[in-house]
Amino acid sequence: MFNRKQGFVTSLLLLSATAGFAQSNGSGQTVNLPRGASLKAKANSVNAVSYQWLKDDVAITGATSADYTILLAGTYKVVSFNAAGCASDISDPVIVNISPTSLLTADLMINKNSESRSITINQTFEYLIQVKNNGVGDATLLKVQDVLPEELIFEEMMNPVLGLARYNLGTKTILWEIDQLNNGQMADLKIKVKAIKSGVIRNTATVTAQETDPNLQNNTSTDSKSIVGIIVPNVFTPNGDGLNDTFVIPGLEFYEANELTIVNRWGGTVYEKKGYQGDWAATGLTEGTYFYLLKVKTAGNKWEVYKGFVTMLRSK
Repeated sequence: MFNRKQGFVTSLLLLSATAGFAQSNGSGQTVNLPRGASLKAKANSVNAVSYQWLKDDVAITGATSADYTILLAGTYKVVSFNAAGCASDISDPVIVNISPTSLLTADLMINKNSESRSITINQTFEYLIQVKNNGVGDATLLKVQDVLPEELIFEEMMNPVLGLARYNLGTKTILWEIDQLNNGQMADLKIKVKAIKSGVIRNTATVTAQETDPNLQNNTSTDSKSIVGIIVPNVFTPNGDGLNDTFVIPGLEFYEANELTIVNRWGGTVYEKKGYQGDWAATGLTEGTYFYLLKVKTAGNKWEVYKGFVTMLRSK
């Protein structure tokens, strides 16, 4: 606008929309903003030293600089003043509309992974749950749930840096709640469990938030863990009845290699075998307690050692 009396011009420029995408129709100066976004406007004036911004024809308190950040819907105008305190005409309006739904979506992703080392029955191991917000908006009131399968026993949980995690013994459910996860932010939770059954254990964790997630496919993560079952018995009865006649070690077949040594109570070796197949019948030995040293080779080419005793009984 040109004020003939005062000789200076005031116009309103739209500089940028932040935290979102603003759409303007150009000469009409109508802008559509997504909820949560802001628009930076600037008064372009010659010889002006101060300004007054108006929203819906009402002066905005404190809005007296050349720049103004628009956050709310309404019709915005600006008046400028020269050094003599004379006002320009009011600028052309800028009409700002706020969309009812936000384009600033949060896109949550969850990953659950177990330790890579080989695990056998009655061993403990850790799960790591990671949640990340890949969206451009913040996620609020997050809930991560993980129901442990029957093959696992909960041992402990490390306190997360973000949020609060707790375990329900009755439902075997881990609930991790996070108030807010900003865009690009990640949070971790470590859980320690004990395997009580062999086989492949599948465990799933899910994440939800208050906001609508545009991609639900990455809101669930399942980990599959192979548990090698090895339980060394403490008694066997080689009496020819067809039951428990040899020293069978369940789960030994899951290991790449093994070595078994049996000694008597005086430390004398009575049996040795590499690649033991569960066929030792204690032939020629008397009843009593013997001691074993079992070495098994894991998938990572590491040897694990088991020591203990076994009682051999021949009576039926």
